[in-house]
Amino acid sequence: MNDLEVDLRLISPHWRREAADATTGESAVAPAGAPTSVPGLWVRSDLPCPAPTDPAALRSHPGRLAAVEVGAGEVVLAQDRLRSWPLFWSIQPPASPQARPRLVISDDAAAMRGALESPALDERACRELVDAGFVSGSDTLLRGVFQVEQGSMVRIDLGSGTARTTTHSLGRFSQPQEQVEDPRVFSEMLEEALDAVMGRLVDGLGDARIVLPLSGGLDSRLLVAWLAIHGLSDRVVSFTYGRPGSREMEVSRAVAQAVGMPWHAVDYVPRALREAWRTQEAADFLASSYALSALPHVQDWYALRELLERGVIGPGDVVLPGHTVVGNMHDEHLLEAAPVSRGQVARAIIWHHQELQGRQAQAWADPYRAAKVKDFLALWPFTGDARDVQSILESYNLRERQTKYINNSVRAYEHLGLEWALPMLDVEFWEAWHRGAVGLTATRDFYGVFIGRLWARATGSGQDGPEDLPYFAVTQVDEATRSRLKSALAATGLLPLAERSFSTWSTLHDSMAFDAFITDVPRPVAAAQLMAGRKLLGFWTSAFLADTWCPASRLFSDLPRL
Repeated sequence: MNDLEVDLRLISPHWRREAADATTGESAVAPAGAPTSVPGLWVRSDLPCPAPTDPAALRSHPGRLAAVEVGAGEVVLAQDRLRSWPLFWSIQPPASPQARPRLVISDDAAAMRGALESPALDERACRELVDAGFVSGSDTLLRGVFQVEQGSMVRIDLGSGTARTTTHSLGRFSQPQEQVEDPRVFSEMLEEALDAVMGRLVDGLGDARIVLPLSGGLDSRLLVAWLAIHGLSDRVVSFTYGRPGSREMEVSRAVAQAVGMPWHAVDYVPRALREAWRTQEAADFLASSYALSALPHVQDWYALRELLERGVIGPGDVVLPGHTVVGNMHDEHLLEAAPVSRGQVARAIIWHHQELQGRQAQAWADPYRAAKVKDFLALWPFTGDARDVQSILESYNLRERQTKYINNSVRAYEHLGLEWALPMLDVEFWEAWHRGAVGLTATRDFYGVFIGRLWARATGSGQDGPEDLPYFAVTQVDEATRSRLKSALAATGLLPLAERSFSTWSTLHDSMAFDAFITDVPRPVAAAQLMAGRKLLGFWTSAFLADTWCPASRLFSDLPRL
């Protein structure tokens, strides 16, 4: 007899029970929100998968997928490479002497919390979210509640309660004998992969339109170029948000006009943002989008809300953000210093990701966070060479910040009744990018040239590189002048102060008006804290957990911290 009773609480109506019904022989829809312990296989996916809990099948499966298989003695939870739909689980004590312990499984934060006997916040996880914007590893903000990580499967034995995690799709670059070093060959591979993932998206659109958040950067430019080359500009509604008249608005308008793509501006006026942020609507959005482990990704919530109210877009349209497998490298100097030690790589991870309050030294000294980084480094053999270092730093960034915080923007889309797709994180583009040599993938230089050539085809302009692209940058000072200024300031010892001052000014005069979301300290105090090393998101994370970010939100105030 199993010691654990399965309490399955899948809230989304999109889950399907794939196992045949014993009486009818037909597939049945999982009862949304109704706890159940019926054995079977529940799947949520874009495309059929013959074996959704088989690691080999998951590794090559295109599109989005999550699965829960309840067997006679084991439960299997499967998550795709995107972490498309979060899955949570927890073993709860018996509610009475006659009851058995429960294995609670859910896809919803509120349902998960409601199933707990004594919900409490994990103080260690709270500290990490304040510093990083997410909770790393399999932990969540709730004590004793776990999440299935990106590209992973969790097997839980119903007799012992033992959980075993395996990884099927961790981002890892090819070894030297398999990597592609020729830029032309690599360009062809990337374009073929882009055709595959974008073609699949377009084939599944039906009557829906593509909603494209258009920034002044490279990633959204790549999507614009591909859509224009394939004659799909009329299927797209592009938009940009920010302060009225900002340079990012003007650059984005020029990009859309260059290919004849419909474009809309959404003005981010601080007073209007703050008024919207005080509403119950904003509180409901926060509750539905933090997925128990990350700061809600608020940046385009207001813009999409406005476009829906104007009737520019409608429910079921597909939001296509530029989230990508490209550009997840940091601390590039370690590639030149190879071989490096595990300690050097671990320190780089902590210093890069635990920076929001400017107290990385405390994070480095925290045994809780150090142990989780150590566990991640143990996922594969470590040689310390440049390729290993690149794989570790980028795959950690993908698994943690990318899929938990950046990709978490899709929770806003779902909350507003919109669909979404992340083609540049799908299997073909993912695998193609990881074939590129270090010199082609460690920076965005090659990527910029690749996009420049696609842009030339899209516009018929004959442009051939990133230097010819309309592009938004924080400053209009050219690179050569910036380099001379930095050298002069470095020679006098003033460079760190100058960089911190510029960063502080830019944050408090943000072109996107995101400084409007600093809600719990006056601007002079914020300026002083920014100068001391705090980041914009650091104000957001601390206010979010204190329930002071949105006045109508009360997610954590009633929970003890243990």
